[in-house]
Amino acid sequence: MDLKVLRATIGKEFQIRLRAYPVDFMVGCILTSFYTVFGAWMMYHYFFRKRLATDFADLAGTSDYMSYAIVGSLVYLFVVRTCLNVSRRLITELREGTLESLMLAPFRRTSYFVGNMILQTIMTLGETVIAAIIGIFFGLRIHEFCLWKFITAVLLSLYGFFGLSLILGCVMIYARDTYVSQNTLFAAIFLVCGITFPKEYLPKILQMIGDIIPVTDSLTLIRSAFFGGLSTDRFIHIGIKVFIAGTVYVFTGLPLMKQLEKITLEKMEG
Repeated sequence: MDLKVLRATIGKEFQIRLRAYPVDFMVGCILTSFYTVFGAWMMYHYFFRKRLATDFADLAGTSDYMSYAIVGSLVYLFVVRTCLNVSRRLITELREGTLESLMLAPFRRTSYFVGNMILQTIMTLGETVIAAIIGIFFGLRIHEFCLWKFITAVLLSLYGFFGLSLILGCVMIYARDTYVSQNTLFAAIFLVCGITFPKEYLPKILQMIGDIIPVTDSLTLIRSAFFGGLSTDRFIHIGIKVFIAGTVYVFTGLPLMKQLEKITLEKMEG
């Protein structure tokens, strides 16, 4: 990895965030998490009358539905913000007319995308903390916090999200579209990855789709760090699954992105 490219990418992207993106955008992302939590709160209290299925605790690892849903919404916020901003970097360069200049520069894809991921993670942490504080008023409770599990879960999750963002970026730059591709993926994640309810309630085919998206297992790890419910052996097993999935996405996305860059530049030249 080229550290000069990494530092330059972080510096450039920070200046863009500082100068070009208004506070309203950050507020909008926090409101998205708020609406998810508020919707879950309304359904739990007024539609389900605080009654859960008998197998909910076994599937979710906790009987505290609101904490389960709030942690899911926080992770969903993190997924959307990191995957969205990392995946759309090259198509943004294309739209701004700087893609050719980027290709001519001492461009190292790994350093470039990792730099974007690091900055986006730092920026999103602030939004997630604010959303978590809001979640406390809706019933967020930590029952059995484990620090080493939390750190492990976060690092593995970021690796999985990074790989997922590369694949999404490949789809975006090939289709020259961000709106349809990103919203389709995020809607699928919300449905099949267990954001507000265990994926085991879904049909088998949707469960299988959820299993190949690293967000599902990442959520399981993070919830385990907050609520318990997983043995150490089971935690390690799921962590290995997230690492393998992230590795497959990364080593598929980077070479594929390189090939799609050539196709994109050829299309630009007519």
